[in-house]
Amino acid sequence: MARPRLKSLDCTGRDGKLVVSIDPRQRVELDDPDGHVRLLLQLAAEGSRETSVLIEAFTRIRPEVPATDVVQALEALDGFGWIENLDSPAPLDDTQRERYFSNLAFFDAFTSLDRGREEIQNRLLGSHVLVLGAGGLGSHVVQHLVGLGVGSLTIVDYDVVDLRNFARQFTYTPAQLGMSKVEQVAAWVAAFDPTVSVRPVHHRITDPAEVTALLDGIDLVVGAIDQPEGVDLMVNQACVAAGVPYIRGGLAYLQGVYWSVDPGRSACRQCLETNRARELAHDENAQVVTWPEVLRRERVNRAIGPVAGMLGALVAMEALRYLTGLTPPVSAATYQLVDFRSDCHLSVDAWAADPDCPVCATAGSEPRR
Repeated sequence: MARPRLKSLDCTGRDGKLVVSIDPRQRVELDDPDGHVRLLLQLAAEGSRETSVLIEAFTRIRPEVPATDVVQALEALDGFGWIENLDSPAPLDDTQRERYFSNLAFFDAFTSLDRGREEIQNRLLGSHVLVLGAGGLGSHVVQHLVGLGVGSLTIVDYDVVDLRNFARQFTYTPAQLGMSKVEQVAAWVAAFDPTVSVRPVHHRITDPAEVTALLDGIDLVVGAIDQPEGVDLMVNQACVAAGVPYIRGGLAYLQGVYWSVDPGRSACRQCLETNRARELAHDENAQVVTWPEVLRRERVNRAIGPVAGMLGALVAMEALRYLTGLTPPVSAATYQLVDFRSDCHLSVDAWAADPDCPVCATAGSEPRR
């Protein structure tokens, strides 16, 4: 049995009308000439009654209102996202409630009579994310995932800490120069939250089989590496076959980007490559990109701290969507582009599925998520 409670919201009333807002960007105006809605909101705000008792309390005060109307009104309030269930499962202990206080307050916006905020947090606590890369983007993503409460992490990187890292990678210190990045970021995780299970893997990914070998028990993969050549397709191939969502982030000159693949639900990275090849085959300027190189651009990592931090936060927010289902992913088969040259505005560029994609064909009929 549910115990509805009105969430914290703004409500003003006059001349038989109420204006209600839980989000400053949205206001709902309700006609309430008899004060029925106001009474129901006031009773629900107390949060002390189970649904049937709440209905009885309302009809005792307003006997002219059928109980079925009160039930429908409660359903409408739930549809607006205005009430939560105080009797939702409460799997967290007191320490977790305190540590994740801000998370739980944020999740309040997504709760309902059927879904409580602690259930959302508990789902994160039971999640296992594989992070490929512990550099600028990867280390920031790790920090955000640990703060969100992701319970298990596997982190893969083959690099060591060097002096250039410190402009954008804040899990490392000068005392760790020359040491394995994954070992040091794992030490940071253990110090920040000893309850997180973290597995560091000092290794360079070279083929899809190596990614596949890491996917047992993994709920989500975050890609923060761009080497070796073709690594995105390697990870894509392994993740689609295993049914594990894959988020990829990076920087192209001064344009940040993240995108993802939701196996069995979205187009995959191979679809994009196939579509590009088809477009080039019919493009009158295609020869420009097929000409031999005269000069080769030097690969330079231009990610400063704010760039790595913003991209890491955006990728972590997308991970939150995948892991909890709060809202649908925004980057599935879609480039989310951030303009760091000017005002950091976001733009999107989606790609279509290839109906004959051999990689998508490997996705199971029931995606893991």
